[in-house]
Amino acid sequence: MLQLETFNIYILLCVTAPIIGAFLLTFIFIFEKQIDSLEEEKRNLELEQDLQRANILQLNQQIQPHFFFNALNSLLSLARINRKEDLVSGIEALAVFFKFKYNNHDVLIALKNEVQFVESYLNIQQLRFGHRLTIHKLVDDTALSVQIPPFILQTIIENAFKHGFEKHAGPAELSIYIKKMDKFLSIEIKNTQPFEKITADTKQAEDDLQQGYGLENIRKRLELIYGLENILFSIQNNEQLYTVTIHVPA
Repeated sequence: MLQLETFNIYILLCVTAPIIGAFLLTFIFIFEKQIDSLEEEKRNLELEQDLQRANILQLNQQIQPHFFFNALNSLLSLARINRKEDLVSGIEALAVFFKFKYNNHDVLIALKNEVQFVESYLNIQQLRFGHRLTIHKLVDDTALSVQIPPFILQTIIENAFKHGFEKHAGPAELSIYIKKMDKFLSIEIKNTQPFEKITADTKQAEDDLQQGYGLENIRKRLELIYGLENILFSIQNNEQLYTVTIHVPA
């Protein structure tokens, strides 16, 4: 026969066990919901990153037709004036571009690769403009390993030719300065022939210049990759100099 004390403990267990079980079930339910929520957040983050990467790669691809068009025009100009040796050199430089294009599918690349790519473009333009074109280039060796979005330099430099040097006669001077600071990479590109000021007749050209997809493309990619608060993208256009300055985390 059960003692009273044992019987009371038994009754207490019978009463509290369902309550404890209910708490445990509630805890497990909440825990599972949290796990499901975290997994959902992870999936959404992965989808967002995939979409962001797709957007960046799409923006990368948008840059390239401009280079094709301008480079082919440069080579055509050499062919028309029968500069065969220069034409061969230009085609070789263009081949470097093709190699870069089809081997690069990354969101970020080493600055060294971007600089080599730009040199192939400048070689073509140097053949086209001859002594009229002067190029100043100063690239900090410590910056060559920094990762940057592809086609950043080329797009800005291409604009200098398309909207500056090709629209004005006389000497053309291009300056490229790249250095690694404490926490960021500084890119500064200048050309001595400023871009056209906006008028009623040149509105479309100015829109292509200031708000068009070339420079706007760069801005979008930098914001997607680094965040708006972590970049500097500055454009200064006056009567004597056009300057594009970019700061990105190093």
